[in-house]
Amino acid sequence: MTLSQDEFGVLGPLVVRRDGRSVPVTAAKHRIVLATLLLSANRSVPTSDLIRRVWGDTPPDRAAQTLPVYVMRLRRTLGDPQLIHTTPTGYRIDLPPDALDLHRFEALAERGAALAAAEDFPAAAAVYEQALDCWRGTPLADVPSDSLHETEAPNLAERRLRVISELVDVKLRLDRCDEVIADLRRLTAQHPLREPFWSQLMVALYRVDRQADALDAYRQASTALARELGVDPSDSLRAVHHAILTGDPALYQPAASTWAPVSQLPAPVGNFVGRGAELARVTGLLTRSTATVLVCGPPGVGKTAFATSVGHAVRDRYPDGQLYVNLRGYSTSPPLSTSAVLARFLRAMDVRTDHIPVDEEDLVRNYRARLRGRRVLITLDNAASVDQVLPLLPGDPGCSVVITSRNELKLRATAVRLDVLRVDEAWKLLARSLGPEAAVAQFDALSELARLCGYLPLALRIALGNLVGAPHADVASYVDELRGGDRLSALAVDNDDTAAVRRAFDLSYAALTPDAARLFRLAGLVPGPDFSVSGVAALLDTPDDVAGGLLEDLASAHLVQRVGSDRFALHDLLHVYAADRAEAAGDDVEAARRRLFDWYLRTSIEVGDVLYPELGVSGPPRLSPDVARAWLDAERASVLAATEHCAVHGPLPMTWKLIDAVGGYFGSHGHHVEFVHAIDAALGAARAAGDHDAETLMAVWLAAEHRNLGDLRAAQRYLRSAVPTGRTVWLHTGLDGVVHLELGDIPAASASFERMMSLSGEPWAGPHVRIGALAGLGALRMMRGELAAAESLLGEALDLARSADGMNVEATCAALLARCRIAAGDHRQAVELLRHALAAWYRTGARHARAESMSHLAVALCLGGEQAEALRTAQRALALVQELGGNPRIESEVHNALGLVLLHLGKPARAVAAHLRALELATAADYRFGVCRSHIHLVQALAADDRRADALRHAHVARDLAAHSGFGQFEHLATTALTALA
Repeated sequence: MTLSQDEFGVLGPLVVRRDGRSVPVTAAKHRIVLATLLLSANRSVPTSDLIRRVWGDTPPDRAAQTLPVYVMRLRRTLGDPQLIHTTPTGYRIDLPPDALDLHRFEALAERGAALAAAEDFPAAAAVYEQALDCWRGTPLADVPSDSLHETEAPNLAERRLRVISELVDVKLRLDRCDEVIADLRRLTAQHPLREPFWSQLMVALYRVDRQADALDAYRQASTALARELGVDPSDSLRAVHHAILTGDPALYQPAASTWAPVSQLPAPVGNFVGRGAELARVTGLLTRSTATVLVCGPPGVGKTAFATSVGHAVRDRYPDGQLYVNLRGYSTSPPLSTSAVLARFLRAMDVRTDHIPVDEEDLVRNYRARLRGRRVLITLDNAASVDQVLPLLPGDPGCSVVITSRNELKLRATAVRLDVLRVDEAWKLLARSLGPEAAVAQFDALSELARLCGYLPLALRIALGNLVGAPHADVASYVDELRGGDRLSALAVDNDDTAAVRRAFDLSYAALTPDAARLFRLAGLVPGPDFSVSGVAALLDTPDDVAGGLLEDLASAHLVQRVGSDRFALHDLLHVYAADRAEAAGDDVEAARRRLFDWYLRTSIEVGDVLYPELGVSGPPRLSPDVARAWLDAERASVLAATEHCAVHGPLPMTWKLIDAVGGYFGSHGHHVEFVHAIDAALGAARAAGDHDAETLMAVWLAAEHRNLGDLRAAQRYLRSAVPTGRTVWLHTGLDGVVHLELGDIPAASASFERMMSLSGEPWAGPHVRIGALAGLGALRMMRGELAAAESLLGEALDLARSADGMNVEATCAALLARCRIAAGDHRQAVELLRHALAAWYRTGARHARAESMSHLAVALCLGGEQAEALRTAQRALALVQELGGNPRIESEVHNALGLVLLHLGKPARAVAAHLRALELATAADYRFGVCRSHIHLVQALAADDRRADALRHAHVARDLAAHSGFGQFEHLATTALTALA
């Protein structure tokens, strides 16, 4: 390890470097104090913990008086009295980021895991190696504390071995088998009971055609396990042995990854004609090999229809999927951001939400890693610039890209220019729609119509909208009208590519009724990609049935296109044309747009009242939960587009009001990347408006989102950056308490919830402020092991929540109370409470909360004797949380529940594996309560598996961690286990 100006090291002998020079800490007990503080850097260490580390379980009578002397002398040695702080319960050393080798190791290991999950294996290997370079030898090698060496040092060594194993997995994915064999020989010799190393060694040997050596490695593993533990190899190790004996070709393949082929291509365009030469050229390119193709041409020439036809023609050559996005490069709607596109693509490619980063560079890296080794066709429609396209190129030779643009973008691509249709192709397009007899009878008129439409497909289809469906389409009369034009055709500009399109637009527009024409004009003001009947009704200030009838008229005229049962969209040219017509007609566009935005906000608040009333009820709900969720699903993109529009063009308050109204939905449904960017826009608007309360509210939402993403430290940073006032105080205080609670900082969490309780008496405070405070304090008491007090608080909170009609808080209180009943042994009532919570969360769509409650339901069922149902429940919870991703804390709870069920089913080895996974997830999330729970479960599972020494080690770790964190129930369980094991 290369130490910089001011760094500390515990991953080896204790190292201190201040201002670029080494600082020796010669006194043995001073090293113990410093090491203990460093292992909990930036967190308070209770005096009792320090005494136990320095003097063991039998400290001298004056230990409490001697310890402050050691701390004073240590401060003097370090040369900075402010480095070690005295806290109400003990001492804390504050270190900046990256100052401690342990923190660097953990951050790099987490980064390596994220890269491996995104299948960027070269980068993952490099980062894992950097993590392991932080180690200089046996941790705490020169720190003479039996307590630290019995608990902390083995835990640190375990984390290092886990990273080594993950690095080996990555190298096997890269086929670096020869490189890992020597390392695995050494690792299996040093750790003969760690079956994953034996499994990796067997696979590596087999892949380099050393089958006999691979089978011999299995015999060595079997002998070691039988001699040391008296057990046979696990099912997984036996499976690898069987695969080697049978020559299973899967041994040569990388481990299976979650990949489901996806097809996002729009449906093929009906009545597609012409383009034979261009289609043959492009499909030939994409069929013979892979390529990047740029399809360019004037607006209305049919680039999207062509790209869609190409995609469907070659889809068999791209079995891993077809991705599609309309980049909206020429729309009046805000263009899609790179981050939003990449997040959509990654979700479509079955990437878990918690593996989708927010940072754009990380998104690009993960996207390209996900496509590596795949055959995927990517269609980027309506690109305006090279900058829009470059981050979306896959960087893998197995994937192809089709780009459409009005411009000839400067890209390394095969360019195909689409011009207008040939005369015969344009006539054929018209004739197919009118029918053969009418087409032949009016051959000349159709030919003239094609000419007047400039042979542009869009203009031809618009013209057809006025002809198809008439009893006897009089093409000649229509041609005379189009040739003569009217006053609207004066808008056409000579030599303009869109002139022919606009002539067709003009005639179709002129044929509309006044009400339909007004609706068409105002539809050009919608900032989102599409709109509903109700949204259009808001624009017009008219009833839904009237708006729906007018939209049908526009669809019949091909002036809007149907994109769903109740949703419509405008072609980008029609979008611009409609907005121009609105301005020319003198419509009050600001009033219309404000009506639309008010409708978005009003309905968002109304559905929020149904699904998330605890965030601020404005009146009795009039919608069902199903209708509320369906509205949010349909209008998500439009609401975000309105938010971005208002952030730039105003009204600025609408920006943060929309965010606040839909925050509960976005926070619980996994659209984190889009939501974070929308909150950032709203935060900028709040700052521009000088609205401090709005700025604080947006910081709270950012903190909530980062908590949802599993980054509790980032959430804490946003909360610390905000200075709440008014209504934001209770939201800020409540979330601050939750984050501290999940980080295991009981005193800070208690302070936040007590403050929230005091706020519940304010005149502005609704019932949910007191409910939240009671629930937080109840959860805190439960974690301390004070079950009677916890049940009293949570029971009061549950009663209040029922009377306040808040489904989410009611479900939260019921689930917490159920956990108390589990601890008290009342499993039947716990099951009832958890099923009640699950029903509520099903109605609101809070799927992460459902997964967590299902895990606790599995525990209650298991302890109540219903092991089969418990196993099914735990498995469903695991499938749900892995589908959703987004929260390692909840996934840790699920794995612990699964391990408990497996233990009760007589499968202790599998239970150990489940609890180890839970421990890994809880550690990565800095979820200390989950870490302690995992150690407790491991004690039980390891003891049942006759691994007494390992059980003792985990019991010591659990006891010390529980005592340090104030988890009273876990401390009692660990102490009891130590007595029993001894």
